[in-house]
Amino acid sequence: MLAVLCTVCFLCAAFCTSAADACPDVTEDGWYYDAVTWLAGQGILNGFEDGTFRPDEKLTGAQLVKMILARELPEASAPEGEKWWQPYAALGLETGLLTEEDLAFMDTPTDRLRVAVILARLPLVTAPEGFTAAPDRERILPAIGDKDEMPEAELEAVVTVYGSGLLQGYDDGCFHGERTLSRAEGAAIIMRLCLPEMRTPRLVYTPEEPGPIDVGDTLLLGNSHCGGLLAYGELTWPEIRYTLGGTVMGGLQTVCRGPEDLRVTLGDCLRGKSYKRIILVYGTNEMGYDRGYVRAAFERFLDTVAELQPQAELWLCTAPPVNGALIRTEGLTEENCKKINDMLADLAQKRGLGLLDVWPLFADENGSLAPEDTVDGIHLSADNYLRWARWLTRTFVGDPLF
Repeated sequence: MLAVLCTVCFLCAAFCTSAADACPDVTEDGWYYDAVTWLAGQGILNGFEDGTFRPDEKLTGAQLVKMILARELPEASAPEGEKWWQPYAALGLETGLLTEEDLAFMDTPTDRLRVAVILARLPLVTAPEGFTAAPDRERILPAIGDKDEMPEAELEAVVTVYGSGLLQGYDDGCFHGERTLSRAEGAAIIMRLCLPEMRTPRLVYTPEEPGPIDVGDTLLLGNSHCGGLLAYGELTWPEIRYTLGGTVMGGLQTVCRGPEDLRVTLGDCLRGKSYKRIILVYGTNEMGYDRGYVRAAFERFLDTVAELQPQAELWLCTAPPVNGALIRTEGLTEENCKKINDMLADLAQKRGLGLLDVWPLFADENGSLAPEDTVDGIHLSADNYLRWARWLTRTFVGDPLF
């Protein structure tokens, strides 16, 4: 398996120092302009001998492989009479990036399915210390409308690249693995490969060595869902603090409740002791606000928590689904729930936080909270808070003793 991701790659033979200056067919109104310009500026991208980039030209399998392996072979040249890509093919076979079957497609336009298969052989994701990361199959598989048309091995590769945030489907909900890629599309993929912070992964995290944890070293902090977990979850851990109607827009003087209705301010809670990890359960009450405003509020809130608890490992928890038909509050809809959860996933990825995706535990086939699972369209029934608590316990402690 290839041990490194590309940070310096090349497409062709003639070096292009600036996409805007040296490649006349790359203009600022092109959707690929940022990718091509960034890659060129990093010494990752080349144009052709005539100075053009040819963004609409089909990307070949050999060009894709060279982009990935060029850092390992920055000045490679093939022996006389051999294909120009022979050195890259040899290294690809040696590292496991390629198979003998792949060599038959080096000189032809490469399709999305083959790109997914090759990219899936790279180490694409990382996880917080002590955890492993894997694609969130419960979220990914329903989003691949043409999955039944793919062989099992190829489908697994598509799930892997979906999970890493490196590739995604089309507006019709299908992956369309048969479609070929342009050089511009290849540039966009390589930039995401080199810059993981540009991706929005769909991952689940599993403890590498689950074991008992102390009750006091984990804080579950958030909105009234935390109150439901406290009341019905039968948890012996973690410490739980919550605010009725709580949002990340509240200040440090916000009053938090706890066991036996103990009340302290959020500031006192975060300053009172040091925690090993803090699990933040927010998102439901923020659904009705402007997304840009909410994003900025989450950023500020996370900065505050990190400042007051610098040693703590922070985790975000997605919002459980809602049943919009049962709710009178404007903005609390299934669609907004999905949007807020996408934002939480993006925040976790870009800040290197853990992500607990509780949404699939309760969402029906329409992404809604079933009427029998809720008391008001927002809050869960007692047995479902117990289910949530057991899921948390399995994640952090191991199999719950129920």
